[in-house]
Amino acid sequence: MNHPGIKLDEYYQNQFKGNYTTPPVDKKEISYLPISSIDLYPSNSNDPLNNFFQAKRVNLARSVEDITGLIKQREKIKEQNLYKITLGECEIKSKLLNLENWYLGVDPVIDKRRAIFEKELLDFGKQKRIEESAAWKDILSLKNDLRGVIQDLYKEQTKQKLLYGGP
Repeated sequence: MNHPGIKLDEYYQNQFKGNYTTPPVDKKEISYLPISSIDLYPSNSNDPLNNFFQAKRVNLARSVEDITGLIKQREKIKEQNLYKITLGECEIKSKLLNLENWYLGVDPVIDKRRAIFEKELLDFGKQKRIEESAAWKDILSLKNDLRGVIQDLYKEQTKQKLLYGGP
């Protein structure tokens, strides 16, 4: 059922066919890494101290990659959860629309059902707020960890530059 001038998303186009799909996420990848100026893989040397610093920087860089991966995963989980909550909201709103033809006070069963649907709608709003704040807390913690690892990475590079000279 298409209406001219109204573009339906993939979910709504497929829901009547029984194919429930999640919408594609077209977000630009966010870079959290200001470490492009750090030389992570200098040439191998026979100096064990130089190799130690190099190995430490590589491990810190892997930690940075792991943390950024966790941040991306948490953002994806948040989007998926919010999408599911929105689907639930849409379902309840459509049920409420079906009850619009019934006037309040005419049938106590319909009135009770309407109240239940409205409470469920409020609960979905509460779930959205809880999910958004939980995701914010998780991502904030991960970004703080990331900031610490990046600082350690710069410290290691500075130590090596002080010992061996260089730009």
